[in-house]
Amino acid sequence: MMLRMIILVFTCMYLAYLLWEHRAVGRWRRGIPHIIYVNGTRGKSTVTRLIDGGLRAGGLRVFCKTTGTLPMTIGVDGVERPIRRWGSANILEQIHILRQAYQQKAQVLVIECMALDPYLQWYSQHAMLQADIGVITNVRPDHAAEMGSTLPQVCQALCGTIPAHGQVFTGDAAFFPQIQAYAAAQGSRAVLTEGAGLEHMSLFPENQGLALAVCQALGVSREAACQGMADFVPDPFALSVHRFPQGAVFINALSVNDPVSTKLALTRVVERYGFGGRRLILLLNNRQDRGYRTRDMVALARDLSPGEIWLFGGSRGFARRALQDLSIPIRSLDKPSDAPFADLGPEDLVLAAGNIAGPGMGLMDRVRKEAVLYV
Repeated sequence: MMLRMIILVFTCMYLAYLLWEHRAVGRWRRGIPHIIYVNGTRGKSTVTRLIDGGLRAGGLRVFCKTTGTLPMTIGVDGVERPIRRWGSANILEQIHILRQAYQQKAQVLVIECMALDPYLQWYSQHAMLQADIGVITNVRPDHAAEMGSTLPQVCQALCGTIPAHGQVFTGDAAFFPQIQAYAAAQGSRAVLTEGAGLEHMSLFPENQGLALAVCQALGVSREAACQGMADFVPDPFALSVHRFPQGAVFINALSVNDPVSTKLALTRVVERYGFGGRRLILLLNNRQDRGYRTRDMVALARDLSPGEIWLFGGSRGFARRALQDLSIPIRSLDKPSDAPFADLGPEDLVLAAGNIAGPGMGLMDRVRKEAVLYV
């Protein structure tokens, strides 16, 4: 009898908490005029930060949250603060962000989607944030186990964050018809953006074009938004290019993850800075718990046909066996200090890909100490 009473009391307390939270979330949401929910396969953190910079330059009070390599918030005061997690990532974190934005009297909350599961993507929008503006950066292959093995399936999952009776902006022309149809069913308007005229600002002007369109939709002038985007602070481990003293080039694409985006990043860097004709060294850092990405990176290695491969992180044995028929040097390296940067010459270009986890951050710490930032 006593046990039943205790269970009943705790059940009532829990239900009371859920009711309070539901009402509180509604109050916090009503106190923020606009919420911009950024989703997509690649570039979410960059676009979130670009929108944040453009809106601030337009005089709006903005609270921003990016997931990226390291989860961060940027307060209304413009100060960037790391998010401390006491366990694995959980979408309930978005409710805490909503409360912080409300407490800081933000006019706009710009927040990156952190969910992979299609239902959780939908739930985080329609039951939690209720953003009035959605963003889908692009649709590319990634997280097949959660989001589907085909691109239309991935697009359908990403569409779960499209607002009802709002707007959604995307830079992906190939999947715009599917996004537009989903938006129309939600009573929302879909807008296709482009990066024409913004090529001078970035290797990926489509990101700038997407952010600019969102800023202009909230009344910020093109001039102010572009100035804010020019001054934005990128994610700590975003795509970057470094040059070693001996002239070798290092492209950090460790946070890019998928082969399509990695190859695109390499192509644009080589074309923009005239790095063609160099000997390509492919540095692959893989996570032990991301077997499908290791297979993707093996396919990338075959596609790029590098002069040499350096393997870090998990699944090195698998990757080495899968690539041994290429008849090129393959080095299996344990820790960042093992990378033979001193052996590089002016004709070498290192493309670091796969994942930033594990040795990845240590590798970048070493690159930042030994090389200079090129871009």
